[in-house]
This record gives sequence, structure tokens and C-alpha cells, in this order.
Amino acid sequence: MEKNLKSLKVNELRNILQKAGLSIPAKTNKADLIARIIASPAAVDVYNAQNSPEPQNDDLLAPPEEVDWNAEDVSAVPAKETEQPTAPSQPADPPASQPDQAEKPSDPPAAPPTTSEDPELEKRRKRAERFGIPLVEPKQNPQKKTNPKTTKTVNEDPDKLKSRAERFGASVGTDTLKRKQSEEVVDSDEQEKRRKRAERFGLKT
Repeated sequence: MEKNLKSLKVNELRNILQKAGLSIPAKTNKADLIARIIASPAAVDVYNAQNSPEPQNDDLLAPPEEVDWNAEDVSAVPAKETEQPTAPSQPADPPASQPDQAEKPSDPPAAPPTTSEDPELEKRRKRAERFGIPLVEPKQNPQKKTNPKTTKTVNEDPDKLKSRAERFGASVGTDTLKRKQSEEVVDSDEQEKRRKRAERFGLKT
């Protein structure tokens, strides 16, 4: 208590003694005032009354509604706990996509078997297996083989056909001769153009 009194000013010490009804000498120092307060129970009571906490502070520090706050906190906690179990349902989706990934490697074997003799076709097959794309073989054009034969038969003369037939002991049908003659009549204009073109360039028809 003496330490607390030393922290007070001289005027404050005088006020304590006055409230306690004690006489204060005209000339005194701070140590004498502190000694008088400690020696007088009335002065000590005045000091405690001034420095004691106000009763209103006690009312503020005591929480009268602890039960209500705890009830709200308890009700809020289960709400959070009930919401958390819904989160583990999300990882159930990724396994559904795994069967799709497992089915993808089945696409490359669907490509038709190819021979290793063609290097270009072998490269295409490997590229298709690497990217998972079905191999498409290039289509062959069978018309290229038949075209030269048809052009030769159209341009052949009847005299050549006769000589060839006599050479192999076969006779040329009248139908083929008539067809060739009709083609020559139709192509007379074309033959005339070819002849003029050959004369211009010095070629033989």
C-alpha cells in the first residue's frame, strides 16, 4: 500500500486526509502525509474507496448470458459437422472416368493388319498406333490398268486387225469391223486435225 501511496501526488494525499477528517499541518512533506494515512484506518478506507474498482465494472465483467451463447455455439458446430460429410462425395466422380481411359487403348488394334513390305504403309500404321487413330489404307484405282488397253483397241486400224487375225488363223467378226468403220467416220474431223498438225510439225501420221 505504501508503494501505491508514493505514486500519488501531494495534493491527492492531502485530499485523502481531509476526507478522513484528519488535521494537516501547514508544512509537511510527502513522507509525513503517507505515514499519517497509513496510521489512520479512516484514511486507509478513503484511499481504498477511491482506488477500488467501480461496481459497474463488476457487472460488465460477469457475463449473464453464458448459457445462451454456448447454446448457439453448440448448435452452430453440428451444422458445420453435418456439412463436411458431403465433401467426400466429390472424389467418387474421377473413378468413373477411368473405364473410359481403359477403353481407349482398344482402338489401335482395330486397324487392319498390314504387311511390312511397304515402308510408307508401315510408317502410317505406327503413326496411327501412337496417336490412337484408325489406319486408312489408300484406295487403288483399277482404271489406270484398263485405260491403256481401251485406247489401243480404239486407235487400231481394221487392216491391222485383219493381218493379225490371218497371222493367228482367226477371222475378224463383221461386227467389230463395222464398229471400227463407224468410229473412223465419226473421228474423221479428228483425223483431219491430226494430219494438219503433223504436216505443220513435219511428223508422219
